Amino acid sequence: MPVILNIAYAVFAFIFGSVIGSFLNVVILRTPLKQSIITEPSHCFSCGHRLAWYDMFPIFSWLFLRGKCRYCKAKISPRYMIIEAVTAVSYCLAYLIFGFKWELAFSVVLFAVLVSLSGIDIDHFEIPYWCSIVTAVLGIASFFVFPATPWYERLIALGVIAVLFFILVLVGGMGGGDLQLMIGASLLLGYKVFIALFIGILSGAIYGVIKKVRDKNAEKEVSEKIKELVTEWYQNQLDRDVGYVLDGQEDIIVGSISEGDPDIEWEFLEEKAWKGLPDKAALSQTLRENITEEREGGFKIFIKEDLVEKVKYSRRMVFGPFLAVGIAAAWLVGNYLLNWYMGLL
Repeated sequence: MPVILNIAYAVFAFIFGSVIGSFLNVVILRTPLKQSIITEPSHCFSCGHRLAWYDMFPIFSWLFLRGKCRYCKAKISPRYMIIEAVTAVSYCLAYLIFGFKWELAFSVVLFAVLVSLSGIDIDHFEIPYWCSIVTAVLGIASFFVFPATPWYERLIALGVIAVLFFILVLVGGMGGGDLQLMIGASLLLGYKVFIALFIGILSGAIYGVIKKVRDKNAEKEVSEKIKELVTEWYQNQLDRDVGYVLDGQEDIIVGSISEGDPDIEWEFLEEKAWKGLPDKAALSQTLRENITEEREGGFKIFIKEDLVEKVKYSRRMVFGPFLAVGIAAAWLVGNYLLNWYMGLL
């Protein structure tokens, strides 16, 4: 193929990807809220003004408008442009690597799913079922479209990933959505899914360390605030002579914050360690009224006899976007990486 024609196709893939990315912004925003992605026109979330076509030109509209609404000048998140650019680049790379083959068609669907689940996971800390289902459907279709990868390789990969992620879910290292996504990916990638897993865990771990350092002070402040509230609540329990930990006993109250709403997981309470049951409703209400700025996290309240010893709070972290990066990399260059690795042995 002439070089100029190849460049033209690559540019078209980039433009097509940016348009798809613009649509994915709508999917990410509306589907978790059960809103239509077709019938409702695009509008500014600040002033409600309906957007014209030239306000929605992928990537460049955000740059030309300097990240502000043309009508009310409210700031527009750069994430819209980033999603469009990421989708555009991924489609362009898929064309350059695969050309006009079935892998390109699979890439169009797969990358749209990976970008969507990443945005939704960041916003709502969940990977939608439909993203995992579409990935699994692609995997099943690949049995017939790409027979060069043996069926047993895909099933072995599925079994290993299922066992590994089931353990991680049980210990709280991953969510159920992560497990479902990687099971679907194993059907599609075969042994290359282990490359996806390595890249996802490594990049996630690096980000996790950075995030932990960045959030250290904020987590400490929230821990101290929760301890102050619980101490006041627990003193009331002691004053009432009911609902406190007995002498020589200790217990941990486990709680979480989901979508800004604190909640106590009372089923983990060791009732034998307590004199009577604590006032659960009072503690839950106190936390909901006073812990209002945190979005997602988990905490443990350590109580020994008549003392609230300490509180440990930790913000939650999403893993979906990192697994998505790993899946995309394994799909694009997994064969090259496997061949390189096997050449070292």
